[in-house]
Amino acid sequence: MKILLYTLTLFILTAYSVKGQTMDSTLQKLVENKLIEKKQIRDFEKILNRNETKSNSAYLRSLYQIEFKKLTGHYYLELGMQLKFADEKPKPSVQTKINEELHLYLSKLKNCGLVTVKQFNDQSKKIGNNDYVYILQLLPDLADQSAYEEWLSSDKLSKYGEKLLINNVISEKSFEKFKNDVNAGKITSHYQLVDYCKNAIFFDLAKYSNDASIYLEQIHQEVSKLLPELSFTNFKYKIEVDSTESFKDYTSYKVIVSLKANNKTYTQKSFISPNDIDKGGSFLGKIDDQEFYKIFNKILADNQSPLRLHEIQPTYQYGQAKKHQYFGIIALSKNQLQMFRNLDSYMQLSYEKFKNSLTSDQIDIAIKEYQKIGLFNHLSTSQIDKAKGRVSEQENDNLNSVLATFPDVVRMCDTELGNLKDPYAELIKEYKRISHNQFNA
Repeated sequence: MKILLYTLTLFILTAYSVKGQTMDSTLQKLVENKLIEKKQIRDFEKILNRNETKSNSAYLRSLYQIEFKKLTGHYYLELGMQLKFADEKPKPSVQTKINEELHLYLSKLKNCGLVTVKQFNDQSKKIGNNDYVYILQLLPDLADQSAYEEWLSSDKLSKYGEKLLINNVISEKSFEKFKNDVNAGKITSHYQLVDYCKNAIFFDLAKYSNDASIYLEQIHQEVSKLLPELSFTNFKYKIEVDSTESFKDYTSYKVIVSLKANNKTYTQKSFISPNDIDKGGSFLGKIDDQEFYKIFNKILADNQSPLRLHEIQPTYQYGQAKKHQYFGIIALSKNQLQMFRNLDSYMQLSYEKFKNSLTSDQIDIAIKEYQKIGLFNHLSTSQIDKAKGRVSEQENDNLNSVLATFPDVVRMCDTELGNLKDPYAELIKEYKRISHNQFNA
């Protein structure tokens, strides 16, 4: 009986030893520091294994799930769940105790090797500033910080720099500087990559005046310096109500910029909200970063240039509180773009048209021909001039879009949502209207 009992005990101890050996060292440290219980190990491993790699951020997000389930009884789902702690304001004595517990938790994470010195110092500062009330606030923010810094690892940055060099987006000299800065740990934001690229500029709207009469021309001038052919004079702008985007309870504004380049006048319409600039921590109304620069693409198209300006879109950056504050502009050819279309690219670029088939001269000639054959006879001079202005402000893929800008010239037919009862009668009626009674069946 004693031999049987001894054998059974030895078997149990051996089983636990084998189980301990299969547990990775980080998980062992989490158990030793009492951040997870032994009964939670299997659930934790299942959550962790859903991640592509066992990075620090993956461990932190898995811990968040464990803590969330501990509090609510179920796991957190990004779809349909939202936690709000903004109204939580504990008494000073209670907050002090909370901060002590959070700092202890953070110290344990550091002991497990899941927090860098920088992250520990940054998060300690946030705890000291009473930014957190619950562990469920600390963990996701720390996980985001960790994930962002992992994304900016020296290995990933170096490989990306090589792609930039191969695609002639950066010069040999800039590439060497980039490698040195990466190795020295100087790259803390993906926006910094813009500074190494050819024909590129980075904008921080906080550094510009909030007076449209100052910053609009200043920003356009800085963009024009990317390429010699974009140099311009006679910069003008006007801000007016955009009736096409306004509603009963909302008034939208547009800014129409005009400038002269290569002895031609170019115009571009874009969104602006002068009364809301820098209100509520947002720069959304200051300049339309998705549209304003397209005035320069009109110049490039007229010059039959292989280049187009692209917006370096404002993607997520850890710690970035204010929205629409940062963006970049870069000039690239079509064959340089593919590397930026990958999801893991540090720079996401706008899509631009590279067709040079329709120039401003061709548009002007076409409008004169339309007038000559009488297509605009039903319009007054002011109506024609107003339509010409809209043509110059917009992007025109073909002459159909030009023609459609003039009132009562083109009838757009919706084949699905038209008059199902008597569609042919409706078509004849519309033909009569746009032919101005010349077609009168």
